[in-house]
Amino acid sequence: MISARHRSTATMAAGAAVLVGLTACSGQSSTAQDDEGQSKPIEVVSQPDYEGAVIDLDLPTHSSGAFEFDKWPSACALTDEGTIKAVLPDVVETGQKPSPTTMTIIDIGSGSEKETVPEGTCLTSAGFDMEGLSLADGNVVVNLSSRILHAGDADYMEKNGDLPQGDKSALGDAECVQVHEAQTITCALEHVVFEMAIDARPYEQYGHPEGSLYTVDGEEIDYSDDVEGFTRMTSEKILRPIAAIAADRLSS
Repeated sequence: MISARHRSTATMAAGAAVLVGLTACSGQSSTAQDDEGQSKPIEVVSQPDYEGAVIDLDLPTHSSGAFEFDKWPSACALTDEGTIKAVLPDVVETGQKPSPTTMTIIDIGSGSEKETVPEGTCLTSAGFDMEGLSLADGNVVVNLSSRILHAGDADYMEKNGDLPQGDKSALGDAECVQVHEAQTITCALEHVVFEMAIDARPYEQYGHPEGSLYTVDGEEIDYSDDVEGFTRMTSEKILRPIAAIAADRLSS
């Protein structure tokens, strides 16, 4: 049995929030311009018919009950290209930048030790086939930050897998706390706790005077003069569905 004295804390290694030097994955490009040269709305599908590959959690454990830290799943796996494209079908390329995190394992009887999770955090960027919206343009359209907070056996998770304060809601097999103002969601499953945040910005500012046009579950909306509505949409219709797919892949 794992000692009840084991506790862990996590610190994130320094990493840039700017998308520089990302590993990019490109799909087949499709035009996003209509016959008159105007940009077509970016499509958002909040309930996609998509099941991604299972993320393996059959992993060896550390003496603390956490999974061996160098075996944790990559945070980039939570926001892989298939998942992003399921919710944002117009994405033609994604870029990812993983970063390590440091876990401090505290044992009251023998002090503490630091362990490194090689890809504990990940910054994922979505690029579109529209002027100013490709990865090469360097403008933020939709960025997702993902982080594995804890991963381990049942005893470890019971001691370390608490969610932040807030209203809890079910997301498949996960229990989650979503903070719309901060555009974050944290979800707990049997063997893992993960966090996601979205940084999405109206693309009108990137040379699109026609506006920031989106088709959200079949409804065309211009968010040019509705920052609050845009923030709510990206939190509910993009971030939450992506987190739901990740939770399903972690619990399958």
